[in-house]
This record gives sequence, structure tokens and C-alpha cells, in this order.
Amino acid sequence: MYAFHSKVNAVKKTAKNDHFHSTYADLNSILTTINPVLQELGMIVTQHPQGEVLITRVIHVESGEWMQSEQFLRMKDDNNVQHYGSALTYSRRYALASIFSLNQSDDDGNSASGHKVKAVKEWLTPSHKMWQYAVDHMKKGKPIKDIEAIYGLQPDVKKQLMDIKK
Repeated sequence: MYAFHSKVNAVKKTAKNDHFHSTYADLNSILTTINPVLQELGMIVTQHPQGEVLITRVIHVESGEWMQSEQFLRMKDDNNVQHYGSALTYSRRYALASIFSLNQSDDDGNSASGHKVKAVKEWLTPSHKMWQYAVDHMKKGKPIKDIEAIYGLQPDVKKQLMDIKK
């Protein structure tokens, strides 16, 4: 999981909740963000309902080690298939965000309650797809604060970028 977190910190909010006038990271956005990194690291995630419980399991393929979470599926009407599908999707999204500690700057519950959640920036690392843009930015003599406005920088990464400017 350490290697995963060095590559993924946050998920983009791509879906809109018209009722609460907010945006959030939907299931597709989460899967699009995590699946390439999981594949690169030799990990897979499975999610399946077992009765009224959603089972989420993360497996490291080479070692066979795994971790699992279980979440009760909550529905307004147990006999309504649409409610079941909504509960399943909602639970899958929250289970993945939880098990991978994915940051989102807003969620439906916080918007509804009026609580503010501070957005956490995605970490920029040399393996990040935008690393070369940051390097080019620094080579042009532009300020590092431009990069810090968008990404989180660990001290060693910031030093690497600052050394480029010299």
C-alpha cells in the first residue's frame, strides 16, 4: 500500500450531485484512477455482494497477501432492485475510497450537513504523468509556488525541482 500511496493520493471529482449542488468522485473516476496503479504494482481489487454485505478485497497477486473490508448494504426498500443497485454502487465507491484512503474534497454527507472538507492535493512524484511538465516549468525559471498550488510536494521532491532551477 505504501507504493500505491506514493502514486495516488486524490481522486478527481467528475460527477455532479444536483440535489446538494456539489461534485464528487463517482465510481468510474475512482476505478479509472486506481486500476492502472494497481496493475502496475501487481495488485487487484474485487468487489461483490454476499447477501446484504459488500465484500471488497485487495490482493497482491505475487505474494497472495490480501486485505478485505465488509460493508452492510443499506436500502430504503429491500425489494426494489433500483434501490439495491444504488446501494451497491454507493457502497462500492465508499469502500474503495476508504480502503485506499483516497482523498476527495467533498462528499454528499458533508455537503448535506454543511461541513467543509479541505481538498487534499495529489502528490507529485518523478513517476507522476505530469512530472515532466513540472521539470519544464522549473527549467523556464518559473516559481515553484505555481506547482505547489496544484500538487503536494514531499521535501525531497521539492528539493529535486528546486535543484533544476539552479
